[in-house]
Amino acid sequence: MLAVALLVAGVGGAYAQESVPPGAVDLLKQYPTTMKTADTSPDRARPWQFSTADIFQVSRFTLEAAQNLRLQAGSCDLGVGHCRDGAVWALVIPRQEGTLTSQAVSNAETIAHVWLRFHPSQINLLFPPDTVSASGATNLRPLMRSIANHKFPSAFHAGQDALIPDPNDMVVDVDIRDGPRRFFVVDRAAKMAAYVSAFEAQNFRPSPVLTPELAKTTFDQFWDTVDFGCAIFILRPELNWARLGEQYRPKALACQTADEFAAVCAEMLKPLRDLSVSLTMAGTDVPVFDRPRPANSNPPAHKAILGSLTRSGRLQWAVTPGKIGFVGIYGWDDEAMADQFGKVLEQMRETRGLIVDVRSNGGGMSERPAQQIAGRFLKREVIFGYDQFRDGPAYTNLTKKDARKVQPLGPWRYDRPVILLIGQKCMSSTESFVGMMIGDDKVTTMGDHTCGSSGYPKTYDLPLEMTVALPRWIDYRPDGKPLDENGFQPQVPFTAGPGAFAGTRDDLLSAALERLRPAR
Repeated sequence: MLAVALLVAGVGGAYAQESVPPGAVDLLKQYPTTMKTADTSPDRARPWQFSTADIFQVSRFTLEAAQNLRLQAGSCDLGVGHCRDGAVWALVIPRQEGTLTSQAVSNAETIAHVWLRFHPSQINLLFPPDTVSASGATNLRPLMRSIANHKFPSAFHAGQDALIPDPNDMVVDVDIRDGPRRFFVVDRAAKMAAYVSAFEAQNFRPSPVLTPELAKTTFDQFWDTVDFGCAIFILRPELNWARLGEQYRPKALACQTADEFAAVCAEMLKPLRDLSVSLTMAGTDVPVFDRPRPANSNPPAHKAILGSLTRSGRLQWAVTPGKIGFVGIYGWDDEAMADQFGKVLEQMRETRGLIVDVRSNGGGMSERPAQQIAGRFLKREVIFGYDQFRDGPAYTNLTKKDARKVQPLGPWRYDRPVILLIGQKCMSSTESFVGMMIGDDKVTTMGDHTCGSSGYPKTYDLPLEMTVALPRWIDYRPDGKPLDENGFQPQVPFTAGPGAFAGTRDDLLSAALERLRPAR
């Protein structure tokens, strides 16, 4: 990462506590933290909160990063998102004109808003107490939450949950008024700020104006779309969608803004308990349903454990001095990866066994690369699952169960012991891959159960610039049981002890290596 020297609100370094005037707000006291270092482990990601009590006014805001990044504004409204360990994000909306000067363009640009990701201990450096008061515009809460929802997934977090960066690291994410998005990765220790141009076209779009008629039209179409398009109602016999419609329609029609309306619709979708269900408003994700899925891997430790690593695209591989092969697969969104995997497998010809690691693979929309890679381990055709599609107005209108098959693929088959490392982060096409791989008796799954989510969602456009994505099928395991909320259980379960995936440890990978080592 690159870095920043901060001059915030006209001061550099710590603020003078004794100079805080009456009525000023000490945000570090408001959001206390004991954290002094980073915590970027996904299994410890923190849900955050934001309410009208988290909106303040700042009299001025200045952030300067060396020579290549400077933001300056007068009076602003400030929103602060926080978790149990303190503040994790802040949103600054200028009341008076603010400007950005950066390496992105030669001229100063007018700020629409600034979103910041930082270590909780740094909040008073960003917003000294003598600049903060409790007189923020609380009516901005829906807008601020929508902006945060839009920005959050881009800022090195775990979905919508917060990871804690190093105190020297920060993200400065600026939307230019009537212009592009300017995204900077900042490292204070190096006194530099790196500009990421990939986000330029992904600026926040304000939600449309909600009228009573538009609310009625959108809600009724939303209800009809879910009622007709969702395939998994028979897996949720306790869910009465008609009753939910009666319960939530008055709430939706009483909303004053499109963001409030979308939040009501998202709440209504939660009883589906499906991770493939999603909702957007004006291009911004609206959180729907989630459940804790602890990680059981530590990729940064793999080099220390394996001795060396090579990475290309979505693949990472190594061969240990003891001739045990390792291949990590981190996605299925590259149609060329099967050819790359074939080249990697050539390097594994003389290994005594192979570890295939998909613990951090959240799946994708295409199973073709998964089938091509799994085929290199199979000696016969394998039924790896079944599916049923929704094909009529009744919840029971489903196609017959259709077997999904994978074929062996040459030019040669890897026929030595394979350990497939799995966990709760595995879902969608990765779970299909697990179903394929267990069709061969040389493959042993090890780790934790998989997620149990593979809805093959279809996205529907609705009025009010809303979209909803719904599972179009029911996915079944090879044994005929629904994958939903069940997943695949490992043949060799692994229970992690304290610190199993911290620092240079990945105890599950170490256990797999030990299992493949020859008996002494």
